[in-house]
Amino acid sequence: MLLPNHGANPQLLAQSLKSEVKKGSVDFSVNVNPFPPLPEISTVWRNLYEEILHYPDPTCRDFIEKAAEKDGVGKEQILPGNGAAELIFLIAQAYRGSKVLIVEPAFSEYRDACAVNGCEVHSYLTKRENAWRLDLEELKKDLIGKQLCFFCHPSNPTGVSYEREELEAVIHLAATYGVTLVIDEAFLHFMEKPVSAVPFLNQYPNIIILRSLTKMFHLPGARIGYAIASEERVTRLKTLQPPWSVNGVAQRLGSICLESGEMYIKQTALDISSERGRIFPILDSLGFEASPSSVNFYVLQKKESPEDLFPLLLFLFTNGIVVRHTENFRGIDGKGLRVAIRAPEENNRLLSVLESWNNT
Repeated sequence: MLLPNHGANPQLLAQSLKSEVKKGSVDFSVNVNPFPPLPEISTVWRNLYEEILHYPDPTCRDFIEKAAEKDGVGKEQILPGNGAAELIFLIAQAYRGSKVLIVEPAFSEYRDACAVNGCEVHSYLTKRENAWRLDLEELKKDLIGKQLCFFCHPSNPTGVSYEREELEAVIHLAATYGVTLVIDEAFLHFMEKPVSAVPFLNQYPNIIILRSLTKMFHLPGARIGYAIASEERVTRLKTLQPPWSVNGVAQRLGSICLESGEMYIKQTALDISSERGRIFPILDSLGFEASPSSVNFYVLQKKESPEDLFPLLLFLFTNGIVVRHTENFRGIDGKGLRVAIRAPEENNRLLSVLESWNNT
């Protein structure tokens, strides 16, 4: 059975299952903010018509200025994109034909982008028995001879993150072997205590950091993200980018989020952390294990011995709970489900259906 490559589209999953989405279903396969959008977004929405009538600013000047100020870097170090996905493909294009290492399980589009650009792709697999964490000695062996490495931090799908010293150790190791390290921070803002690679930019010019505003600010339809890197790397990537890549509406919404979203981010991260702390022990009591996530999703597996969870995915779907399969996450291969942290009443509904599964 061919399942969708991504979550966030229950209708596509229903087609694969030859079924229909149950009325009132809750989508736990989407990993955007489960809470209402930033109020400023709703306020300004009616005024965005002007952005549609004119060509967007090809330089994204206002957005770049706000992003640079927010992250404490130079404007020349920011490259906006049509979501982080476009930037991933630009990076793969810049390293066309190179040997690439992907720390997995990971977002499938790293591999897709590299394959399209004729790269030779290798995997470093984190493992459940090691709490889905890196082993630097093993990573060292796999970095040798590579030109590029994709490293999602916090990880998608496990939600695993690292302390500052651990993150620097990974960056230093890549620099030692001359590897450009792409650190995807798409879910950074969901961490209650975020650990970013930005402070290491001056010391380690081998890193490219990716950011997305789609997830935190509930803007999947607007497509806005950006890369932070050295001026040299930004210039190189920019030459590959199509003109007017970021539309005017996305630029405006992105600027608003950067300017007004600080308290919104903190409150969301706090609420997500509270829900994780509440539901993880309940999952444990039901015989399930959640990956040690620090963000708004986790990998759900059977506690004793991981097994193919397609039957559970189907049971949840028929009971109005849509989750993300893991067939295309290397190292999990269907023996788990990626589940979002949602609002309390929705999480309670999930727990209730899981309890029913145990009683069948």
